[in-house]
Amino acid sequence: MENSSRFITANKRVLTGLLLVFLVALMGYFMSGSNEDSANNVYSLNTADSVISVLEKMNQEKYLKVGVDKLDLFQSAHPIEYKKLMGYITNRVDREEDAFGHSLLFVIHGFECHQKGELDSVQSYLEEAESVLPVGSDKSYYYYLKSIYMMDKRQYRAAKELIHKGLVEANKFGDIHVKSRLLNQLATIYFNQSLYGAAAKCFTEVYENYPKYEPMSATLVNQIISLKLAEKNYQGADEFWKKNQSLVEGARDPNSDCLLGINKLQVNIHLGRWDQSAAIFSSMPDSTVLPNFRVDFLRCKLMQQKQVDESKVVSVIKSHMPWIVENYYQSMTSINEFLENSISENPDLFDLDSLSLMHDRSKQQFDENPEANSHHYRFVAKILKAKGDPDKAYIALKQSMDFGIEYLNFRDSITKADFTAKKELEGLRSTQLAYEMELSSRKKISNYTYGLYLLGIVILFLVALFLYMQHRIKRRELAWANIELSKQREEKEHMQKEKEMNERLINMSELVISKSLEISKKLKSIKTENPSELDSIRRDLEAMSRLENAARPQLADSKIKEQGDIFDHYPALKTLSLTEKRIFILSVDGYKSKDIAAIVGVTPQYIHNVRSKIRRILGIDNSIHWESFKEKS
Repeated sequence: MENSSRFITANKRVLTGLLLVFLVALMGYFMSGSNEDSANNVYSLNTADSVISVLEKMNQEKYLKVGVDKLDLFQSAHPIEYKKLMGYITNRVDREEDAFGHSLLFVIHGFECHQKGELDSVQSYLEEAESVLPVGSDKSYYYYLKSIYMMDKRQYRAAKELIHKGLVEANKFGDIHVKSRLLNQLATIYFNQSLYGAAAKCFTEVYENYPKYEPMSATLVNQIISLKLAEKNYQGADEFWKKNQSLVEGARDPNSDCLLGINKLQVNIHLGRWDQSAAIFSSMPDSTVLPNFRVDFLRCKLMQQKQVDESKVVSVIKSHMPWIVENYYQSMTSINEFLENSISENPDLFDLDSLSLMHDRSKQQFDENPEANSHHYRFVAKILKAKGDPDKAYIALKQSMDFGIEYLNFRDSITKADFTAKKELEGLRSTQLAYEMELSSRKKISNYTYGLYLLGIVILFLVALFLYMQHRIKRRELAWANIELSKQREEKEHMQKEKEMNERLINMSELVISKSLEISKKLKSIKTENPSELDSIRRDLEAMSRLENAARPQLADSKIKEQGDIFDHYPALKTLSLTEKRIFILSVDGYKSKDIAAIVGVTPQYIHNVRSKIRRILGIDNSIHWESFKEKS
């Protein structure tokens, strides 16, 4: 899970390029052999003017395919040439009133906005592209852009549905380039969901069965290396890197280049090749590391430092504290063990208030990752323990354990989801094979009717698969709802039992008071010449005293349970001791100081001190009455 953010970033700069590359084959179904020769010659040209001179000789379908492909090659390395070629394609689309070309241009602009992080503009261009797209034309490029847009919004299910639709379109028009990009996008979604098995299946298929183009090649190799590292397959990552070294070395995209450096560091460090990793560090100073890769780079540096001179690990942490503060969530998922180990000897390395602020700043990410939350609270517990506050440390450790249990359940669900995703891919692959066979048959026998029939079957299959998955999801949601309902019933019964017990305790206390009053009346009428009656009363008083003392703390604790919601309104009071909580609850319930002192078993002065402490915590003065808190519980 910790790899998700950097994985998305590594792809972001090349997304436009990937779209432009896959559009190469949009009109490939109609190409002649002479046009292929012309297209191949275009890729070696280095100026927009030379490319345009070739495009001018091509027909309407062909020039779009070749021109968009060349735009991809210009986009990273030659922005001026990119702009000039983009102008030519735009003018020609307008001149020829090409509706498909207009839709294509809207998609390209959408990817440009996506690269800038302008998601609202992406949505607008998607709407424009769909509005002008001719009926019956290839929609795979449109589905591809929309799937990336939905992925950015973390709507992974919708993104996968769009990819499936795009694959149907790509198979329909026989475009293997589109299919490779769509499968690569699907693999990215699985990776970000920690479904590494499904991601590996997709990446492997793209790598083994589809053409490789720059920057696609470097990006794909980096993705597979990152995946193998996430699975702790360091030897496999090393072998794959060496096998494809020529594809990734000298990558033009700075994100790919930075990710490759970090991947190489991880491989060498985990395989114990310290000299090689040291050489990479020398060639990769801190200033060259892009922001989204800094924590991963710092982890490599800490692992290296631990091997070379463990005593200096803390100094490395201190020198990179701005990185840690800026990327606290990623730090809790990547370098948490180094941070925890540094606390025992450096308890003041982190301020607890600052940790809380950093945690709140990334609250959404922490809420989606119980493992990261578990690391955070365990880190806080270690700091509290080191600072001599075991009570608060225990509370933080309890929170860590709760999130740890939640993570174990989450991990189990991920394993099941990964298995389901792989089965889904098998069905998808079967569908793709069916389409490929159908396309080959159409080309051989020119049977358009048969092709439409098979297309309908596959669409029905995808719809059935979708409905089946929806049905499974609904069944799972219903099962969870039943479990939750059962829990609510149990909680209700438990609360009822607690209420009855509290009522018994209160009645017992009232009995003690009543009995004491009765004995008091007896004392007024007692005569000294009757010592036996005096002894009887004394024994009764002692018995009632013992009964009352036994009931007093339970009475206070029962009220804490009854009004427990009040601590949710004032979370700062959760750090109070049990005795302090008893004093607070009884004060809220209207008890006087002397009565509270008798119930809790402390002096009235202690009551005064605790109340002053609580006022300081809440930032209130003596004008606020304790009973007013009861209205907020």
